[in-house]
Amino acid sequence: MVRFVLGILFFTTLVQGSPSLAFIEKYPPSRARDFYIWQYLQNKDISKEEVQKVYSLVQNKQNLKIKKLYAKLVDDAVRYEFTCKKKKDLFSIKDPKCLNLAFSLNKTAKLSFFERKKLLQLPLSSYNKTLLQLQNEPYSFLSYQKYKPSIVISYLVSLPKSILKKYFNKSWTQKEISFLLSASNFDRFVMEVVTDYSLTKLQRSLLTIEKKDLTFPTAFYLGLNALRLYHQRNAKEFLQYSLEIAQKQSQKDKVLFWLYLTTKDNRYLQDLLLSMKINIYTLYAHEKMNVAFDNYFFMTDTQKKISSYDLSDPLDWLQIRKTIKKTAKPMLFSLLKKYQYQDLQPVQRLILEKAFDYKIHGYITPYQQYLQSLPIKKQILVYSLMRQESDYIPSAISRSFALGLMQLMPFLVDHLAKQQHETIKNYDELFQAKKNIKYALLHLKWLEKLLDNPLYIAYAYNGGYGFFKRYKAQKRFQKEMYEPFMSMEMMKNSESREYGKHVLSNYVMYHKVFKENFSILEFYETLK
Repeated sequence: MVRFVLGILFFTTLVQGSPSLAFIEKYPPSRARDFYIWQYLQNKDISKEEVQKVYSLVQNKQNLKIKKLYAKLVDDAVRYEFTCKKKKDLFSIKDPKCLNLAFSLNKTAKLSFFERKKLLQLPLSSYNKTLLQLQNEPYSFLSYQKYKPSIVISYLVSLPKSILKKYFNKSWTQKEISFLLSASNFDRFVMEVVTDYSLTKLQRSLLTIEKKDLTFPTAFYLGLNALRLYHQRNAKEFLQYSLEIAQKQSQKDKVLFWLYLTTKDNRYLQDLLLSMKINIYTLYAHEKMNVAFDNYFFMTDTQKKISSYDLSDPLDWLQIRKTIKKTAKPMLFSLLKKYQYQDLQPVQRLILEKAFDYKIHGYITPYQQYLQSLPIKKQILVYSLMRQESDYIPSAISRSFALGLMQLMPFLVDHLAKQQHETIKNYDELFQAKKNIKYALLHLKWLEKLLDNPLYIAYAYNGGYGFFKRYKAQKRFQKEMYEPFMSMEMMKNSESREYGKHVLSNYVMYHKVFKENFSILEFYETLK
């Protein structure tokens, strides 16, 4: 009965263009409900009382999209926060709370020593005051010793890049590095320094760090740093240490791959062959050693008839996902029989992977009715992105409200719809596989005019074309030693960095599924 009522309300949502309050109140707490609340808050006719009522139902109140809308409509406190953060003249701000919200080292970097000293007399928080005091210190280790190492790192990584390069790109002593090493946020410092190719002198100073009591990210990136500086022996020591402390198989795969690149010792490739993961590292090892693997599937046992579930309905997907999550491993094969329908192939894939403890991997090809007219290469690219974006679930919703199979952002949908002279009455339309794929193909057509390979397209699809263009302009993917792998690991944006690797491994696997030849070794050569 509840399912029927929600269905009626869902229909009302589409007709009216925005979800009703009654619909939202009956919807279970979830990211999907937050998405509907975000749409509801864009309705110009709602009262402040209705805004307050619907906002109380938000599950993730840190969601900036919702927070900004709520502030605009009702919340003076939140609106005040956004307004304060935009203020540039710190001296003109009378309210202490607003002053601290507006404070940033980028703003104070433009001030003189005396202006910053004057600013210190204003009611700043103790943390902001400490950062400002640090900014007024001479650029020397002696002046920083009286501060906590974690505060010094927060200060250094928050500085404008030009200042970091001008005053801190020098040879640091072992004592200076050891002082920072004790900080809990030392990982962040290492990542900031190692991925910035303009800080070569400071990077050389990191070679003196002892190979003990390091976290995995620190040890791994110190290894890559040593490789970039042609210190193979140091690199091997850091990488061996990171292998010892690695806890996840994906971490071990990555280190084994880099140990092979460092030493050219095939024993590391042999170890990679034992991994049950499918990633760019294991794929490289299998091709290099000419060893086949079979821990993947691309078809499931399905009935031709359509199920009563609708994966384009976020509520149905919410219920299915909850069922899979709470089902114990021994019962998963019984659960699989419940979903043996042609339109539920994505659900079967998730259940099978969990049942086999994620040691086999599904590369299925649903929604062929919308893709089969495309060239095989384009189908491979779409599936490679789709698998990473949504796990093939049409009603998938991200934290930032990217929607559907290809996780399209609402602003991009608006832009594409305008280009096509179409009207999107409601973003729920993007949960329909046909429409989502249609709009994704329009976006991909544009990206393919600008970029010439699937890895670059993946970076741009995730982080935006401007993001990747800026990254490549930083002397990345050049004809140098350890390329293109070094550029693939040194991307500071961790989401786009890992996304690109996953899409590339999907791309290799879908060539296998479509029985198309593809060499990952040859592909890497083209990236240089």
